[in-house]
Amino acid sequence: MSVRALRSSDAIDVGGGTPLVVVAELGSPDALAATLRQIAAHTADHVSLLVACADGRIGELASLAVEGDVALIGTGAVGGPEAALRVVHARASNADVVLVREGVLVGPGWLERLTDAAISDSIVVTASALSLPLLDAAEVDTRAAAVLAASARLRPAIARANDDCCYIRAAALQLAGVPGSGPTVLAEFCERLSSLGLVHVLADDVAVSGDAVVDSPDAESGPLRRALAIAQTAVRPLGVTVDARALGSAATGTRTYILDLIAALAREESLALRVVLPPDTAPDVLALLEADDAIELISYEEAANGDVPLTDVVHRPQQVFSADDLTLLRRLGQRIVVTHHDLIAYRCAAYHESFEHWRDYRRVTRLTLAYADMVVFHSRHARADALREDLVSPPRAHVVPNGTERLWPQPHAAAQRPDGISEGGNLLVCIGADYAHKNRPFALALVRSLHQRHGWDGRLVLAGPHVERGSSLELEHAALEADPALAELVIDLGFVDDAARSWLYEHAQAIVYPSVYEGFGYVPFEAADAGLPCLYASAGALAELAGPELGPLVPWDPDASADAAAPLLLAGVERDRHVQALRDAARETTWARCIPQLRRVYEQAVASPLRASAPRVAEDLEREDFIVALSAAADHDRGRAAELARANDDAQRANDEAQRALIALRENVGIFRASADGGVMTQAQYRALLRIVTRPVLRKLLLAPFAVGAHEQAQGDAPPPAPPG
Repeated sequence: MSVRALRSSDAIDVGGGTPLVVVAELGSPDALAATLRQIAAHTADHVSLLVACADGRIGELASLAVEGDVALIGTGAVGGPEAALRVVHARASNADVVLVREGVLVGPGWLERLTDAAISDSIVVTASALSLPLLDAAEVDTRAAAVLAASARLRPAIARANDDCCYIRAAALQLAGVPGSGPTVLAEFCERLSSLGLVHVLADDVAVSGDAVVDSPDAESGPLRRALAIAQTAVRPLGVTVDARALGSAATGTRTYILDLIAALAREESLALRVVLPPDTAPDVLALLEADDAIELISYEEAANGDVPLTDVVHRPQQVFSADDLTLLRRLGQRIVVTHHDLIAYRCAAYHESFEHWRDYRRVTRLTLAYADMVVFHSRHARADALREDLVSPPRAHVVPNGTERLWPQPHAAAQRPDGISEGGNLLVCIGADYAHKNRPFALALVRSLHQRHGWDGRLVLAGPHVERGSSLELEHAALEADPALAELVIDLGFVDDAARSWLYEHAQAIVYPSVYEGFGYVPFEAADAGLPCLYASAGALAELAGPELGPLVPWDPDASADAAAPLLLAGVERDRHVQALRDAARETTWARCIPQLRRVYEQAVASPLRASAPRVAEDLEREDFIVALSAAADHDRGRAAELARANDDAQRANDEAQRALIALRENVGIFRASADGGVMTQAQYRALLRIVTRPVLRKLLLAPFAVGAHEQAQGDAPPPAPPG
């Protein structure tokens, strides 16, 4: 354990096949000692360690207490990394050199991984460690391990070596030499090598404590941006923005899902959560969010104006409906994750205002899923459906189910019997809007079969709003009109509030859910939570809930379905087994299990390759929107110009009529002449009269006694005299 000064005649001992580690001293004995302690703790004993310092510092440093053997070498009047490199190259030109600046702290395995990066390719001439600021020794060890675990070992190209900690190959020193002296030596050295087509890389799996900034040869360098993002998020919470603009004033299933997602993410300590809110956020929802210190809230206006920094990831927890949605996401996060629930709206033109709107939605969907770094689906079926349509590549498509439990406190609504339902009697309840894919006409057929085949004497309650587009209401009405007996068994409540919904769950025999297509499907879990069986078909994503055998409906045979469902309407083993199976399935899909999966998707988004074509997708959508806006503005301007032209023609005709009327007045009634023509009217009175005669009703009242119209008729087509001056 010693520090010794090398004389000019002393050879520098370089271990066989190992680099020479050189620490550049800058004048702080404490910082130097800390650097040497970390190197000694994490470097093999056979590696040669050299401290390069100004000649005047050698005497003081010779008494430094260190672990291991350290050699001192003078660099002349000044010290620093550049002087150290020059002197070491002159004394050991055949050695690979690892240059470490005083004050820099290294972590476990640093030299081995730095060496691996430096010798990873024959054209690599330097490899630099990644500097993390303001860390003590304990933090360096912990964070270096985290960076190592997360690293993708991309080893991206950088513009020049990092003078905090870099590995310089002997061949590079022999090829380029060490130019001149002064603070630009290292930069000039690296430029010489770059001009030969050789490469400087970042060892992105090696983290040290330092403050050097990585220079990139290209601001758009994808590998470097990825490597830095991976390392940064390994040592701090990953920043996530949730686009929660669906948290409007209306209480919907989507709002409940997004609130629970936010609550679950806020509990994840490894995330820093930010939420974008709509202008019409319900007061009770806003109060819940504001009460959680783990959530940063921003308004839509702030996000749209670009007044907020980008987080690592932005997550859109529902489909993207317009180019504006995608533009907003680009202003919120470095990488984009989109949850796409299903392809129902993508496939069904009837759910859209027009064919053009449907076509536009399909295009936005295609481009969004092509643009997103990662896409989340709630079921394997939904993912497979999107892959079938070539909407997303398999590596970017992930399945993360929803948690089935409610995390946010839901406002309690005292159960209240809905109007139109009498007390007593058996009820089957079909919950949900009357979208065509919800398949409510099958619920009618099921009830008919239950009534006819099993003597069921209850009523079917349809509880859900009637949608404007894509509704099954006409089919339902047609079925009920064709079968008056069936109509007697059906009650259509339309929209029901929370109080009525609670009452229905308390008094139903079972929930009927004959949907043909769901991206996930909460209703069976809600039914089981209320102690009710759910009559659904194991089709699509619903087959994943608790296995394909649990759904009692047989697609889409009402008689077979009635036979399978009838036992579940009676108290007994089959009913209890069905409800318990759904409850067991719910326990398998909790938020506590889902959020780690979602966090891994976020991490993969950060680490995923940057696709050069992806930004053009969003730019194309924005350009199309701009063209549409320009076209609409041009149409408006053309319409306005036509209106102005018509107004001008109308004004000219009115003026001509007024002039003819006044001429007739002058001819018939001298008193109506202006004073300049020998009449008694002043110019002001004359102008007032002109305004009157341009109005047909007033003209008729004023001039009819003077028979001006008859005079005009008598004049025929004779040209009128010149108007008064």
